Amino acid sequence: MIARTIATDAAFVIAYPHGLELGSTAVDALDAAGIVHREARFPYTGDDPGIFVVYLIDEARLLSLGPRATVESALELIGQAQAAATVVIGRPGSRNTWLARNPHLGGWLVAPVDGAALIATVRTAVAGLAAREELRAARGESDRLIQIGLALSAERDVTKLQQTVVRSARELTRSDSGSLYLLEAGQDGERVLRFAVAQTGPTDVGTYLGAVLPLSRSSISGYVAISGESVRIDDAYRVAPSAEYRVNRSFDDANGYRTMSVLAVPMRDHEDAIVGVLMLINRKPEFDLVLTSRAHTEEVVQPFEARDEHVLRSLASQAGVALENRALLDSIQDLFEQFVRASVKAIEVRDVATQGHSSRVADLTVKQAEAINEIGTGPFATLNFDPDQLREMRYASLLHDFGKVAVPEYIFGKAKKLPDGRIDAIRLRFLLAIEQTADPRRRAELRELLDEVENANEPRVVSAEVGGVLDALARMTYRDVDGERPLLGADELDFLHIPRGSLSSEERRTMEQHVTQSFYFLREIPWSKTPWRHVPEMAYGHHEHLDGTGYPRGLKGIEIVPQVRMLTISDIFDALTANDRPYKPALTAERALDVLVREFADRGKVDRELLDLFIAKRVYEPVLGAAGSR
Repeated sequence: MIARTIATDAAFVIAYPHGLELGSTAVDALDAAGIVHREARFPYTGDDPGIFVVYLIDEARLLSLGPRATVESALELIGQAQAAATVVIGRPGSRNTWLARNPHLGGWLVAPVDGAALIATVRTAVAGLAAREELRAARGESDRLIQIGLALSAERDVTKLQQTVVRSARELTRSDSGSLYLLEAGQDGERVLRFAVAQTGPTDVGTYLGAVLPLSRSSISGYVAISGESVRIDDAYRVAPSAEYRVNRSFDDANGYRTMSVLAVPMRDHEDAIVGVLMLINRKPEFDLVLTSRAHTEEVVQPFEARDEHVLRSLASQAGVALENRALLDSIQDLFEQFVRASVKAIEVRDVATQGHSSRVADLTVKQAEAINEIGTGPFATLNFDPDQLREMRYASLLHDFGKVAVPEYIFGKAKKLPDGRIDAIRLRFLLAIEQTADPRRRAELRELLDEVENANEPRVVSAEVGGVLDALARMTYRDVDGERPLLGADELDFLHIPRGSLSSEERRTMEQHVTQSFYFLREIPWSKTPWRHVPEMAYGHHEHLDGTGYPRGLKGIEIVPQVRMLTISDIFDALTANDRPYKPALTAERALDVLVREFADRGKVDRELLDLFIAKRVYEPVLGAAGSR
């Protein structure tokens, strides 16, 4: 912050070129007023780089610079080069009114110069300079506050947010130390102050303290938090006896520090409720100045000004709202966490056979992304996932199967090709057929055929030989009270002819609808108001294949984003290695990886580079280990 207060004549100097005659009357008046004046070249360089300068120049010499445009440009450059104003000593009866109207001119005097007029004109010029510098400082502070506000609103890490608040406050006011206190509810319900962040010195990023302090008017922070008033002290060791608060000198005594000027303001939320306190200590001439000793501190530290208090109040308001927003986001995140956990539980209640699947897929997917973050080179050089993207992948992975709540329960646990109970009915028919024939060879044949039916009922690939037996059975009958009946019904033959797995074409279509149902459900959640807006779309794509043979939309290639590609690999790997599926035995990790390579990567269905990373980094080992320990 740049701020000046013109309190004495020593705050500015009058400079004029060699040969300019002010006259004894004017010189005597300046000397009597204690105003510094001297012959000097432009630009004037004195011992104090922050001093205001008033240049005196006679009209003739100024006009000798060239045409009007050159003169006007010179006057403008003088004001831009330093905190300076130009006062012209004009000729009596001058007709150069365009020069007198120039906005960069600080004043106009007529020769011979009157001492009182000179002093008044110079003081007016300096006041104008001070106002201009104040306006420039205010604009700079306003721009800086806007930048800080944007930074605070974008910061999602609460610790960094708190550190940024203190650092920004110190930089704006050139303070050596700064602290942030948060007003919270204690364990007994009473309000307390939590000492959140402390910073000292130009390079200190902040120490998280976490200490809890009683809320009392006897401390500066407590007084500000209770009263809502700001506190501004020039010397902390000389607090007025009438003040309710005192400065705790224990830190100073322990560290050889000297607390002098203090400024503390309340932080308020959008409802104007006090949520904390910002405290600054020891305002310095420059922020980067290091205070080396107590004596040095007492020599250079300045009191905080009203302008500092105004700036800090503005920043405290931004900080209070930013911290409130961060707390609101945390509560939203907690709400989503609870929602996700409840949703996963709902899935697993419906599909007991896949309990733990969603959690394992989420772990596998996030670990793949974290492995990519660690590499940062090669095919993954442009890929990096921030914490929100990692959480987004986790949510999508946890919820990718939620649509199964709309799938009939019998499909989940269907371990054989025939529906539950149907094989028992078939066995009964074969027993009746065996009892109805006296031919021993025929009896043995029927028993062998029943074995073939039971073998075909397993969720394995149907061989051509077994398929031929099933076709022959379609023509065989037995007798019941209503006459001749087929040993196998047409629908039973269809089930037994299922080429792979245990689901019929219709059942598989029903099962595949869970992907679309997951998307329909998830898009009803207001993800767009969170940092995890892509969760529905990610979950929608977990059965898509790069070659376009996946479902439900047949996406291919670049239509499938890396996050979904990783989710697909995780989903397939866990399905292959899971030991709780009724329709298939679990594969070892090595066998599952072999299947992923031969059946999926080699056929262009999954991303080979991501699968290579999955294998090379062995990201699956911690997940398999955790699953085996449960």
